[in-house]
Amino acid sequence: MTSPQTSVRDRLVRSAITLLRSRGADGFGMSELLHDSGVARRSMYQHFPRGKAQLLETAATEAGARIGAELDAVLAELPPVDALAAWVEQWKRALTGSDFRLGCPLVAAGQSAQDYPGAAAAAARAFTSFRDRIAAAFVRDGMPADEAARTASVLVSGIEGAIITSRSLKSVAPLDDLVAHARHFLSSSP
Repeated sequence: MTSPQTSVRDRLVRSAITLLRSRGADGFGMSELLHDSGVARRSMYQHFPRGKAQLLETAATEAGARIGAELDAVLAELPPVDALAAWVEQWKRALTGSDFRLGCPLVAAGQSAQDYPGAAAAAARAFTSFRDRIAAAFVRDGMPADEAARTASVLVSGIEGAIITSRSLKSVAPLDDLVAHARHFLSSSP
C-alpha cells in the first residue's frame, strides 16, 4: 500500500504501476486498485475522469519517465556497454527484491493495446526513447548512427525479453547472459 502522505493522484499512479508490474493491465480491477492506493472511488474519478484507461496511460507514461531517468543516469556516467550492465543490475535487484513478482510495467502496458490503447502507446513511446538514448550513447562512443540504432533496438528488446524470461524462470541468468553476450559482441565489433 502506498503512503497516505503522498497526493491522491500519485498514490493512484504508484499503485497502478505496481499492479501493472505484478498482474498486468487486465489482472486487477478498480476495487483492488482503490484498496492498494487507499483512495476513495470518487477521488479516483476526480483525478482520472476517463477511469482505468486514463490512469493506465498516465502510469505507463510516468513509469517510462522514471525508467528513462535511471537509464540516463547510468549512460551519463559510463560507456554504453557498462551502462547497459549497470541498468541490468537495477533490473536484477528489482526482480530478486520482489521474488520475481514485479516485472516491467511497460511490457504489461504494451500488451494491453486492445483494451488500453493509450497505455500501449505510452509504452511504445518509452521503449522508443530508451532505444534513442542508448543509440545516442553509442554514437558518442564512435559507432555509426545506423548501427547504433539497430544495436540499441536489439538491446532494449533483449532486456525486456530477459526480464520476462527471468520472471518465468525465477532466475537472473537471462539478464546475465544478455550482458555477457552484449559485451562479447560489442567488444569484437570493428
